[in-house]
Amino acid sequence: MYLGAPEVDADGIDQDCNGVDSGVDTDEDGLTDDEEVDAGTDPYDDDSDDDGSLDGEEVDAGTDPLDEDSDDDGLWDGDEVDEGTDPLDPDSDEDGLGDGEEVGYSDESVAGAGTDPLDDDSDDDGLLDGEEVLTHGTDPLSDDTDIDGLTDGDEVGTYGTDPTDADTDDGGTSDGVEVLVDGTDPLDPSDDIDDSTDSDEDGIPDREEDVIGTDRNDPDSDDDGLLDGVEVTSVEDGGTDTDPLDPDTDDDGISDGREVYELGTDPNDPDTDDDGLSDRDEAGSDDGSEPGTGTDPLDDDSDDDGLLDGEELDTYGTDPLDDDTDGGSVGDGDEVSNGTDPLDPSDDVPDTTDSGDPGDSGSDDGTDSGSDGGTDGGTDDGGDDTGSGGGKDEGCKGCASAPTSGGLAGAFGLFLVALIGLRRRD
Repeated sequence: MYLGAPEVDADGIDQDCNGVDSGVDTDEDGLTDDEEVDAGTDPYDDDSDDDGSLDGEEVDAGTDPLDEDSDDDGLWDGDEVDEGTDPLDPDSDEDGLGDGEEVGYSDESVAGAGTDPLDDDSDDDGLLDGEEVLTHGTDPLSDDTDIDGLTDGDEVGTYGTDPTDADTDDGGTSDGVEVLVDGTDPLDPSDDIDDSTDSDEDGIPDREEDVIGTDRNDPDSDDDGLLDGVEVTSVEDGGTDTDPLDPDTDDDGISDGREVYELGTDPNDPDTDDDGLSDRDEAGSDDGSEPGTGTDPLDDDSDDDGLLDGEELDTYGTDPLDDDTDGGSVGDGDEVSNGTDPLDPSDDVPDTTDSGDPGDSGSDDGTDSGSDGGTDGGTDDGGDDTGSGGGKDEGCKGCASAPTSGGLAGAFGLFLVALIGLRRRD
């Protein structure tokens, strides 16, 4: 056969000399080996770029089987397929945020906004997600970022008020009360009506409670353990910035009040320490009926073994409260790094590196670094001594050729004898 010769069947013979048999799909990825050679993919790896999509699927979909992220949006092609986004369009919903920016990069280098990459207005407030994040600084997951009773979209598009400031004109009355109750101008502080009656003493005037929907006669409308006034106040101003009408703002299974006062976790983040376990998974239910893992919701690696608590439970099956689950003397994290099984003590290989005895400056590799005083009276296991008594010591290769004091004296005597002989002849 010759280079370029056609292959007509899968006979196990490389008839066109391209290194593979064209009729075979060795890695079962939907492309024959010959097609993989042409495409530059690996005929022995069903997912050459490790993006979660088989090479054949990528060729059919039009994505690049040699590029894990064909549209460069931070989401690998396979993840886009799982999310339902378009792996060839970096912004599937055209809202101004890349798909990766919405759900988080596949390599976890960038956390996502939590918005829906298939919905251009995730909170239905009239503003695109991208506008909220990049232009107005509002929360794309809350339709009323400043909790003043006006949606972010209405504030921007209708009233001209600041959607991040509940009292745009600083007149003492919130924008929502001015617009919806008093009929005053939310941009003019001089017409604000001073009525700060707070029947339930929760920190929110009754008129504002009527607007935002909380109960003017109940200081904790959602019974989560936080006063309504604390919930509607920003974190910067000493509040929690949580929803006063939702006892579990981040939907992690723990009430906002318990997160703030007991656990110290973030009531706006379901996984405060970002270890892959929700705060509820770690701390257990509020009523104690469902115990948690016992791990620390404020520490992503409770046993300090180098593995995240979530990885230990969901990926490796190790104990997140024991740094050496199998008791084999090598930590779980080290075992994972070494490629050994953290659940099998028999394959643990402790680090036995020994720097040696600091007092031993020699070696036993055949070289005698010591001095034998010119002669060696015995056998040296470490050196290369060829004899005893006057034998040569290979431990000091210069010693054999060095002149001795006795040899010099003898040579001088011979010289004198020769000199005397010459004079007698004369």
